Amino acid sequence: MQSLQTKLGSGLIISLIAVFTSLWFLISFNIHYLAEEYIASRLRHDAEMLLGSLRFDKNAQISLDEIAVNPVYNQPFSGHYYLITANQQTINSRSLWDQQLRNMPATSGEQIRDHQTGPNQQALLIINNGFVKQGHELIITVAEDLNPVKQNIKQFQTRFTITAITMLLLLVILQAFILRHSLKTIARIRSELRALQQGETRQLNTDVPIELRPLVNEVNHLLGIMAQRLHRSRHALSDLAHTIKKPLTIMQQLTDKYQETLPDDLHMGMSRQTTEINQLTDRILKRARLAGQDHRGARFSFSEDLPALIKTLNLMYHDKAITTQFNIPDEITCTIDREDMLELLGNILDNAYKWAKQQIKLTITSNTELGLCIEDDGPGAELEQLSQLDKRGVRLDEATHGYGFGLAIASDMVQEYQGKISFSRSNDLGGFRVDIHLPVNQLHTVE
Repeated sequence: MQSLQTKLGSGLIISLIAVFTSLWFLISFNIHYLAEEYIASRLRHDAEMLLGSLRFDKNAQISLDEIAVNPVYNQPFSGHYYLITANQQTINSRSLWDQQLRNMPATSGEQIRDHQTGPNQQALLIINNGFVKQGHELIITVAEDLNPVKQNIKQFQTRFTITAITMLLLLVILQAFILRHSLKTIARIRSELRALQQGETRQLNTDVPIELRPLVNEVNHLLGIMAQRLHRSRHALSDLAHTIKKPLTIMQQLTDKYQETLPDDLHMGMSRQTTEINQLTDRILKRARLAGQDHRGARFSFSEDLPALIKTLNLMYHDKAITTQFNIPDEITCTIDREDMLELLGNILDNAYKWAKQQIKLTITSNTELGLCIEDDGPGAELEQLSQLDKRGVRLDEATHGYGFGLAIASDMVQEYQGKISFSRSNDLGGFRVDIHLPVNQLHTVE
């Protein structure tokens, strides 16, 4: 989808081009109109001047006082011409030389405007004026060449076009700057979302423009609802497991109490099922204990959270003397969500504690991706079994507590982060080995 800045910028450019184009045509039209009106006004003035210079003798012959006529009408092809018609007589301006003007009949007081081509392809504006003088009707036709004015208008249009394009570019640059400055708020919200994702903040800053404030408020409200649901779901799992424990214990006691009166296959089936349900509830309780309190959006700390996780596992497997060896670089940072990493490491380490004899080794690497390697000195797994370990419910020893959900849950979480998980045998300790690689640019909370 096209970016908001591109859409706004494109719309602005199209609008500015439309405005400047309309303005160009409007100004050009008005300049042509005003120039022609000015020339027409001057021609009407010249017609009145010629009218004042005319005389009729006793024989109704017309004569013109040349001294009162503007000298421009005496210069050949000067672009200023006149034609006087009265009583079948005509007087032409000397500037016409041997050319003729086309006049149109005009009654007294009437003015008729016309355009025609004059000498040397001149574009003439012609005003035909009807008058009555000394009882005689006459027509005075005056004309002026529009080419010089048109040339000046063309030069003005060129300058105006250059100026308009320059202003358009400046406005586009200015508007792009304003848009980029205005959209910094969206970029800030994006960085806040990334910070929220990495646990550096708990909600978005509401100091945003009015148009974005409802969106930010809704996101903060949604964050609160999700945190409450996550808190309730985790506690609901723990409460359910605790609630089931009591009736299961009673069922187990009743099964053992009436062992002699029950058929052997029924007794064995009930004992097996109650035992498996007990193991499953223990597993759920362990996950709840490993997750700990709700730290919405917090980042996992290898220096603080990992020792606490190991301490919890040592308490859970207090009957084993497990030594855990850490290989963790100094000042390593983890941008994975705290609850996700606790559950991921908790499941893998819980599996290692379950099978290890004496030693567990944890190696962390961080460059373009976060690498986790967990090894133990337990019995390990055969090659044909390794590909099945990430499937739910698969376990290697039916006599050992656990349903195999831990490795499957860990595999699902790694896939959600678009990472990779692999199982193999440890070369150093001889037991089971889990390798996990998580791309650091795929940061989101997995639930």
